[in-house]
Amino acid sequence: MRKIDQLDALLQMGNGYILISDALALDISAPYFYDFVSKNSLKRVGRGLYKSDDAWEDELYAISILNQRVCFSHETALFLNDLMEREPFEITVSAPRGYNASHLRKRKIRVFQLHKEQYLIGKTSLETPIGHKVAAYDKERAICDLLANKANTDIQIFQTAFKLYIERTDKNIPLLMRYARAFNLEGEMRKYMEVLL
Repeated sequence: MRKIDQLDALLQMGNGYILISDALALDISAPYFYDFVSKNSLKRVGRGLYKSDDAWEDELYAISILNQRVCFSHETALFLNDLMEREPFEITVSAPRGYNASHLRKRKIRVFQLHKEQYLIGKTSLETPIGHKVAAYDKERAICDLLANKANTDIQIFQTAFKLYIERTDKNIPLLMRYARAFNLEGEMRKYMEVLL
């Protein structure tokens, strides 16, 4: 396959987004890649990430690609797990303790910093509405984060997320309770589950 065809394929597979690292992995030189970027009028989204003019904006994907150590959490994770009826007002991520997240906070992204063990609990890969894979917490972890942050969460979001979770056929109550135990939420989670189930 010709280099130009490989780059076109990458752009198509990325829903209009392309990474220089993916091109380099195919033994395509940086000068050739940048020539492709120029000829196709691709816009620089961030370091090593470019998009075509006709691609849908996918802020979550860009954040994920440019900040490999963050994981979407709280309301953003609820949204990605279809446990919210609308997009969240603010993007929320979790990162390992010590991660310099000042650039994210400047962009009004809410950042939670956790010990490595807690940061890894429930971390998975989910699809954005545009179809890109991003690091985010699974539905059980998102419910635990919701309960832990109940005081700072809109009651409507709280009730809707629990209701939608309970209605799902793919819910995993034993996993939910295991996560709740890890975050010292077991007693409170059990009370909610007894009322809802």
